Amino acid sequence: MGVSFSRNPVILKFMENLRYIDKLGRGLPMVYRTAVQANKRVEFAEVGEEFRVVLAL
Repeated sequence: MGVSFSRNPVILKFMENLRYIDKLGRGLPMVYRTAVQANKRVEFAEVGEEFRVVLAL
């Protein structure tokens, strides 16, 4: 869907070692699909140097 890269490779390695993540690029599409299935609204926005994900209840 787009370009995947780690903004913080130290945190990425830590999360991989704890098995919280397995592949880059799957998280946001998974969040979107899960939100749609739950009839929730999700917004993604890049604001300056931040990336925000807002899940409306």
